[in-house]
Amino acid sequence: MYKRQGTYGPERWGDVLQGQTRLFVGPRFGLGFHRAAGLRGAFLFSVERKGLRDGLALPWPSGQLLDAEAVFDGDTVWLLLAEEAGGRTVHHAVLLGPDGAVRASARADAGDGSWLGTLRGKCAVGGALFCATDAGLTRVEQRQGRLEAVREFPDAEPFVDAGCELLLSREGLTVVGAQDLTVLRMN
Repeated sequence: MYKRQGTYGPERWGDVLQGQTRLFVGPRFGLGFHRAAGLRGAFLFSVERKGLRDGLALPWPSGQLLDAEAVFDGDTVWLLLAEEAGGRTVHHAVLLGPDGAVRASARADAGDGSWLGTLRGKCAVGGALFCATDAGLTRVEQRQGRLEAVREFPDAEPFVDAGCELLLSREGLTVVGAQDLTVLRMN
């Protein structure tokens, strides 16, 4: 059962598989999924109204799920999944609309140096996903059902690497490194 804190205490919002469900919450809505044995499911939920929009048709990886991350931007969510399949780790990215429909997707081998080589270090802004890589920043957009790198920012390389976190701030894109914070601005 999924509960959230209401005005007068916990309120029931929907049923989920206890101990098998992963939730991600954005400013307007959230995404959840469960995967137990052969059972897989995903759902969206509003942060303001009760209930779950269950039964999303996601392109689920077939291997063992290792990790997951979600990045929200307005009425969309970028779901990032890592799976082990055939002795290697593969990353998947799925862009979902507010109705839960898949708008675009991509996949890459973990650690390949691409924007999808890591799951973390991503920030969604204005319909694009900015990704920290060891070669700088990469801007990813939806193109004809695929998620594609549309622009590289190699000048950012001294300030970012694949292990950084990216956050949107009033000043620009904030890079959270192991030892420092750096704000990047587009000119």
